[in-house]
Amino acid sequence: MISIIFCILALALAVYAIVKWQHGHKSDPDFLSQFFPDKSWSLGDDGESNTEVINFKINISNAKLDDLRSRLDLTKYPVASFSTSKFNYGIRDDYIRKLTEYWKNEYSWKKQEQMMNKYSHYKTMIEGLNIHFIHCRPKKVQEEKKVILLIHGWPGSFVEYLETLDRFTTPTSNGGNETDAFTVVCPSIPGFGFSDPPQKEGFNGFECARVFHKLMLRLGYVNYYVAGGDWGSLISRCMSLMYPSCVNGCYTTMLTGSTGGIEMLYLVISAYIPTFFYNKMESKVLFPLKALLTNSLLETGYFHLQATKPDTVGFALSDSPVGMAAYIIEKFSTWTDLNGRQADDGLLQNNWTFDQLLNNVMIYWWSENITSSLRFYKENSGNRKLQPGFRLKVHVPAGYGWYPNEFIPTCKRWVENNFSNLIHFTYMKKGGHFNAFEVPDMFVEDVRVFVRKVEALRSEQLSSNLYKTKPVKSSHLDRYKT
Repeated sequence: MISIIFCILALALAVYAIVKWQHGHKSDPDFLSQFFPDKSWSLGDDGESNTEVINFKINISNAKLDDLRSRLDLTKYPVASFSTSKFNYGIRDDYIRKLTEYWKNEYSWKKQEQMMNKYSHYKTMIEGLNIHFIHCRPKKVQEEKKVILLIHGWPGSFVEYLETLDRFTTPTSNGGNETDAFTVVCPSIPGFGFSDPPQKEGFNGFECARVFHKLMLRLGYVNYYVAGGDWGSLISRCMSLMYPSCVNGCYTTMLTGSTGGIEMLYLVISAYIPTFFYNKMESKVLFPLKALLTNSLLETGYFHLQATKPDTVGFALSDSPVGMAAYIIEKFSTWTDLNGRQADDGLLQNNWTFDQLLNNVMIYWWSENITSSLRFYKENSGNRKLQPGFRLKVHVPAGYGWYPNEFIPTCKRWVENNFSNLIHFTYMKKGGHFNAFEVPDMFVEDVRVFVRKVEALRSEQLSSNLYKTKPVKSSHLDRYKT
């Protein structure tokens, strides 16, 4: 029965793909950007009058620390988890109780705050929003030739990339050489971390792409690389579509575009002969199809909730630090390893320390941005005007890190359907959804290899061939207009 349903769905998508699939760019390399004009996301002025970049230090007051302690002491726990349920019903109460005790008695926010503040934090106002970002420069490289924008996702934050910063800026200390050094810009998505939340509806991935492009220009970087996972993958893709003349290369770790209708047909056919269309590594995560469908249903309930009624759940998460921690940390279990559902501790202790998990949770708690971060799902879902943009192919040089425990599986051919110049694709040996956080050495090294390839092509003056574009039907782009 499931196979029949898949066949019908795949055939329908295939027909749709034949009619709608082929889209490209107009000869003007940044043509798409005009369909997302400048806006103000505050309720005040346009927010472009103040272009100052100011230093920012994370400094949580003692009053807020005392309030957190009192809330932790007053936590009202739910009924105990079933003794046999493992993590199949979600995060267990005994795990959360243990985490909370550590949080109250051993975790030191001030120590973690000091660690975070060793990096240079800044804020600047763009389109009415104060945008928080980390800006790190290599010490021994005089000319900033390679600049990379690292973009986080949900339920992550800039904390995901802290372990990568020194690796990027000081490569000689971890297996690279001075030519591998990067200048790194690591912002908080508006409505996440210490960036202001939009105060109007409609702030989606393309709008964020424009804000981050303005940030890079304000810092003096006309050309740069983009990299990210989760929403960071989507925003990197949007920036590459909107500003291909500025984006040197796009590196992502999660597929955010369409797989293509014909690929769904291949997937159904391959259910009986998996290795005919996919290699062994890809087959392992894509098949059997029943498991793929089941896991999709089990692990994406949060998406439907946040893409429809984000504000409702936001009340609960904003009021209870333990509730927020449970909601966020549960994702670090299954999104790092689906086998966590069959373990009493969700395999969390195999992959993460309490400090790592709490550092990320604390950014959401201190910033009070959990609700606005959930809204990003609604803004990027169900908007028909955005869908054509998600089907456009990216033409800048692209790289992809394929991680075996990514809970949203993909294959190389699906990625190629979204990137016309996929010059780098790596099957990683380890890692899941939060790969830069989990295996920073592997993440940084793969980005380095990708950038070396792009730089070699650029030095050979082949970059002009990489940016060849195709005309876009005006009727297609008109769907973006407001």
